[in-house]
Amino acid sequence: MKLIWLEDFLALLQAGTFSRAAAMRNITQPAFSRRIQMLEDWLGVQLIDRSSAGLRLTPLGERYTHEFRALLMQATELRNRIQAEYHGQRRVLVAAQHTLTITWLPGLLRVVQRHVPGLELGVDSQDRGESIARFASGQAQLLLCLEADTPLLESMPHSECLHLGHERLIAVSAATPAGAAVHRPHARRAVRLLGYPAQSFMGTILYRHCLPPLMARYQVRMVQESGFVAGIKEMALAGMGMAWLPERLIARELATGALVTLGPELPTVDVPVSLYRLSRGAGQGVVDEIWGLLQSHYQPPPISGEGG
Repeated sequence: MKLIWLEDFLALLQAGTFSRAAAMRNITQPAFSRRIQMLEDWLGVQLIDRSSAGLRLTPLGERYTHEFRALLMQATELRNRIQAEYHGQRRVLVAAQHTLTITWLPGLLRVVQRHVPGLELGVDSQDRGESIARFASGQAQLLLCLEADTPLLESMPHSECLHLGHERLIAVSAATPAGAAVHRPHARRAVRLLGYPAQSFMGTILYRHCLPPLMARYQVRMVQESGFVAGIKEMALAGMGMAWLPERLIARELATGALVTLGPELPTVDVPVSLYRLSRGAGQGVVDEIWGLLQSHYQPPPISGEGG
């Protein structure tokens, strides 16, 4: 299979017709159609439903479009890394959870760029599951993620883990002009809660650690669910309800009083933040250099007199 065939297929989806896609790819329509046919011949299946008047994919074409895009991205990233190494450039891709690109990644990048000259650091921001998948597949050399109750290292034995700290989830609400919480829990009315889907990573934490003590004392009304943590923050600022949010994400709003904490009867949850690298294969060059730097930066110094 040729990568150009995948590029043609994805161009066809973007253009919507064979003629427009051929023009985008700067080839004749018959030649473009032959290349789509060659991709289908190589796969042994039809991707395009040619019985339809307009452009329509077969069920298999629909189902595997995402994988085609991922395969092309992975091949492109591999090519970029090889070319960068050949030309003496140093390039590393970090896969990071959406929220951590706002709260933890900037500080980490500043440390690396200050001490590792000539390095091009790329960032691939996804949800936790997709970030892990891209790291495990080799598309990214480093993974920055929050840990679940079972550390990720247990399912990735060929990786090394560096513990960076904790992200604290705290219950907050928008504030009144006088500085009081708009949505402080009250025994006489239902608590308006901004939450996360139960099956999501943040939802698992919410339903396991935060909701039980809240529901044991108050009636709870879930007014919105979203896996987008920054979106829940904006809804909390708009006064739509209370929410559990990462403390680092809302540090500015807490300092200005736009958001206020609720408690102390409501729980806080400390979620470990970890950086991963693949351990197989010695001498990974710049990744080794970055890892050694971050190990010395993030690990606490030994206690004086220890081991004496």
